[in-house]
Amino acid sequence: MKDAKNLIEHIYKNPLYKNLHKANDCRELVLLMSKTHQSLIAFCYLKHTTLYFALKHPLALQELRRDSSINMIKGLLKAHSSIKKESNLGSVEDIKFFVTKSLIFLQPTQNELKILCPKSKGKFANLAKDEKIHAKFEEIRAILQARNDKFNAN
Repeated sequence: MKDAKNLIEHIYKNPLYKNLHKANDCRELVLLMSKTHQSLIAFCYLKHTTLYFALKHPLALQELRRDSSINMIKGLLKAHSSIKKESNLGSVEDIKFFVTKSLIFLQPTQNELKILCPKSKGKFANLAKDEKIHAKFEEIRAILQARNDKFNAN
């Protein structure tokens, strides 16, 4: 019985799955980029001699169209193709960017409030000498103890 590594190598060698090589090369190229650039890219693919980057947001288009970003990508392409001789990215002549319309930009809703465990249990010494400040600290203590009791009840 073959292990998973042998099965994956067999699939990669099969000519029916030649696009897997291209997808894997594109994934490796994106992983070579900085974390900020990786977060801007939804996916990339190679078509003929053009490398297409699908971006997540219109502002990412402005960021990656700059000359410094394009030069950085071309440098990574050269480095990747020099290390991996069988790479499909060695034939890239042009780089294009577009914003994908299939991604939906979700806005966080108010219903998604995270309930966090209170860090304070309300056990502290109130050393305030002013009566108003002393009363405020006692209100804070009562709020913390009520939240702690509510959290421990759940």
